[in-house]
Parts: sequence; structure tokens; C-alpha cells
Amino acid sequence: MDAKGRTALPAKFREVLQGKYGDGALVLAPSPDGAPCLRAYPLQEWVAMEEKLAAKGDFDSRIVKLRRFLVGTSHEVDTDKLGRLLVPQPMRERFGLKKDISFVGTTKYFEIWDAETFRNYTQQQLSEGDLLLDIEGLSI
Repeated sequence: MDAKGRTALPAKFREVLQGKYGDGALVLAPSPDGAPCLRAYPLQEWVAMEEKLAAKGDFDSRIVKLRRFLVGTSHEVDTDKLGRLLVPQPMRERFGLKKDISFVGTTKYFEIWDAETFRNYTQQQLSEGDLLLDIEGLSI
């Protein structure tokens, strides 16, 4: 990441964005599970998630808090012709994103981590056995 907060997406990420979504529009949001990283959602995936949250109504305070946390602190960004995106300064500061960052692919979004924070986080998860979760109905 450069001093202005620009970073180039890895080529494979750009290919998926272009091939599956047709453009480089992304929404950056904090991770709802409390992980110290940003999630980058393709705009179409973000809209689908917002619609699911909106459908839950306003009567469950947990949903209201989640919407406030995710939607209220998100930023829409575009990738430029070189496949770079600009991470807003408040997000860089909040998640300690400096020069060395890691991109972590998932299913419908990818994560942006400070590289050292990601190494420490994954090492801690491995040592605590948190990556070997027993999730009902999930066989991997």
C-alpha cells in the first residue's frame, strides 16, 4: 500500500471481479465477527447483503446494531484502470493498514489485513485450535 492508501488488487482477484461482476466497484466494511480486517464486497454482493439485513426489520436490536456497524461505517470504492483501489484514511488507521498488507480470498468477499496482524492472527487461531470448528452440517 502506498502512502496515499492505494493498493493494487492481486491479478486473480481482478480477474474474478471482472469476470463475475463486470466491474471493479467494491464496498469496504469492517468484519462483523470482530476480526481486525476490512471486508471488500463486490457491489452486487453488498447490495444482496443489505437487502437481507433490511428484510429482518427494525425490531431486533441485534440486527439494528449490525446494520449500523456494517452499513454505517462502509465505504464504496472503485478500482482504477490499473486495478488499484484507495482505502480511505479512517479505515487504514482503524485497522492498522500500512505498507505491507495481505489479501485473503473467501466466498463472496475478500479481506484486507495488515500483513503482520494477519500472520499473528492465523498463528493464534492455529495454536488455539479455532480453525478446526465443529459446525453442524458442515463437512470439509
